[in-house]
Amino acid sequence: MGRLRIKKKEAVIPFRETLAYRMLLASGWMLVFLVALYFAINGLRAGNNIQAIASGAVCVVAAFSVFQNLDRMRDVRIPQRTLKRMKRR
Repeated sequence: MGRLRIKKKEAVIPFRETLAYRMLLASGWMLVFLVALYFAINGLRAGNNIQAIASGAVCVVAAFSVFQNLDRMRDVRIPQRTLKRMKRR
């Protein structure tokens, strides 16, 4: 009987550094953007300028956050096991 092979455990990646976290943030901000855009359009249509301006400001912040999270997706850490699985396909 030969020697038993000891498998090395893969390093645990914190959730905030994963692709799933960035996707959740980007989709959440996209939802905020769409809701704020809806309120901004309704505010303009109803003649409520304060609501339109406030919702427009939220739209700008949400759009910036979506693009920032999409940009940071390039730098996320992907587990080695997932990379090997992707290379096989």
